[in-house]
Amino acid sequence: MKYEYAPLSIQPGDSKGMFSIRLLHLLPSTDRDAKLECQLVETQIPDYLRGHSTPRRSTHVQYQALSYAWGEPEFPKSLHVLQADGALPAGAIDITENLHSALRNLRKRDKTLVLWVDAVCIDQSNIPERNSQVSNIPQTYAEAVGVLVWLGTDDAQHDGRLCLGFFTELAALIASDSDRDDQGSWRKRFKINQAVSAFLDSPQPRPIASFLARPWFRRRWIVQEVVLANDVSVHCGESGIQWNAFELALTELFENDKGGFSDEHRTTLRIMSRIRHTDLGAKSQVPLDSLVEFDSFVCSDPRDRLYALYGVIQHWFPGSQGKAQTGSIDYALSIREVFTNFAIFMMRLNDTMRSDTTYNPVTHVLQLATAIQQQTPREARLMTGEVCENIPSWVPDWTGTLSNTPLNHSPTDRDASSGIPKRQADILTSEHDTRLLFIGLVYDIVIANISLDIGPLFRAIHEAKATLNDFLCSVAKSFNETGFFGAADHNVYQPTGQHIISALATALVANWEHTPANSYFAQHPRFPNNFLEQLSSSKHHLPEILHKWPAYVELITVTMRGRGFFLTKLGYIGICTANVQAGDVVCILSDTRIPFILRPKGGRTATLQDGSPSVPDCYQFRNETQFKEVVSMLEDEPSAHCAYQLMGDAYVHGLMNGEAAKRLGSQLGDSLRILPIA
Repeated sequence: MKYEYAPLSIQPGDSKGMFSIRLLHLLPSTDRDAKLECQLVETQIPDYLRGHSTPRRSTHVQYQALSYAWGEPEFPKSLHVLQADGALPAGAIDITENLHSALRNLRKRDKTLVLWVDAVCIDQSNIPERNSQVSNIPQTYAEAVGVLVWLGTDDAQHDGRLCLGFFTELAALIASDSDRDDQGSWRKRFKINQAVSAFLDSPQPRPIASFLARPWFRRRWIVQEVVLANDVSVHCGESGIQWNAFELALTELFENDKGGFSDEHRTTLRIMSRIRHTDLGAKSQVPLDSLVEFDSFVCSDPRDRLYALYGVIQHWFPGSQGKAQTGSIDYALSIREVFTNFAIFMMRLNDTMRSDTTYNPVTHVLQLATAIQQQTPREARLMTGEVCENIPSWVPDWTGTLSNTPLNHSPTDRDASSGIPKRQADILTSEHDTRLLFIGLVYDIVIANISLDIGPLFRAIHEAKATLNDFLCSVAKSFNETGFFGAADHNVYQPTGQHIISALATALVANWEHTPANSYFAQHPRFPNNFLEQLSSSKHHLPEILHKWPAYVELITVTMRGRGFFLTKLGYIGICTANVQAGDVVCILSDTRIPFILRPKGGRTATLQDGSPSVPDCYQFRNETQFKEVVSMLEDEPSAHCAYQLMGDAYVHGLMNGEAAKRLGSQLGDSLRILPIA
């Protein structure tokens, strides 16, 4: 008989400062193979986001929360639910193989184990309840006395037992008081290195590799489950370890074994070793970075790409006043609606930012919308039957992965949109799509985008030199084919007066703004200037000086991943996303910090008239009356009018500090346009 859930006493929307959850009371058994029996008992815990300003320990039944991987949506096992008096069965709940093994291994021999388990304690078929319970997961985990992490049963090679046993020994060695003084610390370091080497040098396959490949380490929901927990213990089969020891060991492995792990393993080690102690201060104004940091973590429902991290965002950014930071969880919404609504919430953070901060949420949302890309083209995903909704080009599709690093936001005194009237983007929602309406400048037209294969740059310096030389030959060829210099001096970059190679070398590293902290160029402001001086003294033979400047090669690989080098009709150069093509337009949008590349949709093309680009059906902006007229027109027939596809952010050399508005001067008002981005 299937178990029928009774409604919770506090329904979604009730304003009582409390909310209801069910707790799984797992009954004891001395027989490990006995069937699983439990009771589901309702309790109430504080709703901090509505009822209390600060958390407090309440008097509800103490419980632990289970963190585990659901696995495939197959439910071959049963959990038998007894009535409140424990005398009669109330029904059975079908559960996954992994949950069954977790409950069987964690079950006590002589006392009841009280757990909160999402798959069982939430009526998954009741969408309003599911929305409410998932929204309240942060409080549910915060109120639990601890979290039990279940990694799965041990395998035939006993990798779980071997790894957890080694982690326990390594953590004890790291935390030991011996040789703590500076004079003797080298002895302790030798012992640690020796222990790590002995473990990692075990015969292949190393137990750590299969251990880190377990699905739990890639489950997206674990992030908030671990972050929000009061205490965490990790279990694999019959072995267990406390999180503090687990974390100490993983931190050592991440920092110690530089070459022995795959990139995937190192990502797991890095995140697991600091997930409980992330520097909150560093994250105080960039919640979107949290989503990027955990983009390798998976979930079965695309909406959970966001929902699974809402609790973490609200925890790490407490000034956001809870759900006002993210919006509410609603599984009745489509993927497009969830992603679009979240993008709008993120852009509205501009209202709470200090005016002097270098961070701009609107700019960041637009950057991530194009930097996060799918591994396979849309057409291929449609052919395989994968759901592929029509997400607007300005909305990040969180089911993809980061293909390039967004450009840094210029400070307020070096702002590409400086001089353009500040106006927040308007949002126009219709039956067909949701558009952003910016005011700004259609400033220039792309005439060529030259790709740079950064792969060989990671190899020997002679290969890097050959690769960069081939790239520069392609650039020189594009200069000639496009008539880039016109009648001007072919050695001079007109917007800045620099030698063209010095301008190109600066553009390839986005004016040094992506320099890693450990890079040579980050050590002193004069070092980039030293590089340019040597480039000039070497007659601007850029490939010839690379052997003296490996840090420059490294910086190109950081900045140019997923990017190309472009030329424009007005004689500008810069870097942009790899999919930009001739005919796309360089735009300076109000309320953003850097230029963006847009593509006119519907076959419309931009032309250069009187030194300024012109796009058919592009709308002038002089006052609010004119703006309202355009909005009304777009609302009536959105598909009949010009719109743009967002292609990505751009570094344009000589156009990053408000030069666009300065060049137009008194003509700026006549040049402003309303730019609908769909």
